[in-house]
Amino acid sequence: MSKSVYSIVLSDDVVAAIDMMALKMGTNRSNLINQLLAERVSVVTPERRMRDIFDSIFRLMDERFIQDSTVGVPTALAFRSSIAYKYKPTVRYSVELLRAPEGERIGNLKISFRTRSQAFMNMLGGFFSLWINTERSFNKRVAEYKADNDKLVRAIYFPEGVKAATSEQIGVLISEYIKAFDSALKSYFAYSADDELAARAVRKAYTDSLDKGIDRI
Repeated sequence: MSKSVYSIVLSDDVVAAIDMMALKMGTNRSNLINQLLAERVSVVTPERRMRDIFDSIFRLMDERFIQDSTVGVPTALAFRSSIAYKYKPTVRYSVELLRAPEGERIGNLKISFRTRSQAFMNMLGGFFSLWINTERSFNKRVAEYKADNDKLVRAIYFPEGVKAATSEQIGVLISEYIKAFDSALKSYFAYSADDELAARAVRKAYTDSLDKGIDRI
């Protein structure tokens, strides 16, 4: 969506209120005015598209997930979920969307953990490898990953095979992907004493969600 510079005359009181609202929303004056006017004339801005996707994701996350309210930018939405493993570490899922798609990529899913346990990070490495290999066996496209000891970043793409996916449809697919990943992660740690059972559990969590379209993003 292209932008140009325009001169408009506004009341000082209106500008002060706009600036206060923009500060609370983590944006700037011009962007907020653009959003407000776009909503008034029914133009879908990148910000509105992202907000609609996030609203869809938020509605579909179940009781396993608690929204992370520390996220202070309008381009991201994050949740936390606990793992039943020793000191009950938490996993953080952060959906970060791009204002303008880069090819088919519309954002990233960042999955991170706060831990100093080397044993736990070693297990995470094993899980990341299992998940990536499983997904590459079924996904309709080659997804980009960046894996570290305590973090995995997975690119999010415009749905494969859909000509004009709505924000609702994209939100549904992202939420189902996160839920499938979370189920696989927890199953992996539940069967951590048996490598074969753990691998089967990860594969089952993924394949059980294929009918929900997680292989399309």
